[in-house]
Amino acid sequence: MMNSQTDILTYSGPLPPSARRKAEELCSQFPQGNKAEKVCLNTLAVLFVNSYLEFMGVETDLEASDSQNILYQMYLDIADLSLKNNSYLECRPVLQGENSVYVPPESQSNRIGLVAVQISDSFREAKILGFIKEVQNEYVPINQFQSLDYLLEELEELEELEDQEELNDAAARTSNLKEVQSKISNLSQ
Repeated sequence: MMNSQTDILTYSGPLPPSARRKAEELCSQFPQGNKAEKVCLNTLAVLFVNSYLEFMGVETDLEASDSQNILYQMYLDIADLSLKNNSYLECRPVLQGENSVYVPPESQSNRIGLVAVQISDSFREAKILGFIKEVQNEYVPINQFQSLDYLLEELEELEELEDQEELNDAAARTSNLKEVQSKISNLSQ
């Protein structure tokens, strides 16, 4: 849906019970408090973005995401989503009323970008607020995020690059095969 105030494409929807159960399962591994809440919110953000991308036809690999690993969650503040092409997208939660998104240092590199996900106070709904390609500060104002169109364009560009790399690899293998066949032909003469 279009946000009439800023004319950027956002996406809103319910957080399915399965996502809430998964978040509760992960956060139950921690004592009540700040860390448990972070893990819960991070998990909800990742699962919401994962379902949006799957709906849009983007292949993800949720299980390969560090955010789904309890050991990583124990020591880091991460909310990454692994994509098919071995790249990662950071999915940071933001609560209603907050004006910026917190991005810890460990989540600022090795990512194709950052998606801000607003989680409702009831934990039953979420809204993807936007996408930003590069993060240079721990706090990113929400008004700096771009439309989801930019995320989809970025993912399309990555897919095109991956397809081109596969074509180049295939061409190299074909060239090598022809070279081997030529050498075999010369040897047999």
